Amino acid sequence: MKIYLNLKEELKKEPFKELEFDIPMNELDLPQEYIVKDGQSVSVKLHLLKDKDGYVITAIFNTSILMHCDRCLTEFYQQFNVCESILFTKKHPKHQELSEAELYSEYLEDEEKFDVYDFIREEILVNTPMKLLCNEDCKGLCPYCGADKNVEQCDCEEKMRRKLSPFAKLESLKS
Repeated sequence: MKIYLNLKEELKKEPFKELEFDIPMNELDLPQEYIVKDGQSVSVKLHLLKDKDGYVITAIFNTSILMHCDRCLTEFYQQFNVCESILFTKKHPKHQELSEAELYSEYLEDEEKFDVYDFIREEILVNTPMKLLCNEDCKGLCPYCGADKNVEQCDCEEKMRRKLSPFAKLESLKS
């Protein structure tokens, strides 16, 4: 069940409000690369602030999601420590080069129906690294035998280098 906030009503009496939610991860509709376990949820703190141009929404959450390493294909937990503030405004951006302040703003279509799930989903996607690694020193898989180089050593690359060497034919002269 999605959570929608009426920002106009939430901040009618006071200019600042803090809300806390537990959102089930399987309801965020994350891509299949994100391995979500049943019952897994993310605890989110939202800080809402009324601004002259709209609303400043700050999301704070820490979670870990099971993913596959891009080098060795093992499963590992990717940590997400997010504290992101975004200005939601009704002002349309001008079609010109964006200033740094405008990079942290989004156009708000409906201040009476703000979708918290979409906001959190987007923050998880934006904060996912381009290359997922189980650790920075991951050696990956051997391209010849498929062994995980983090677990076992193989000499396939050395053998292939010798085999493809221009001097490989000299090996036949040995006998």
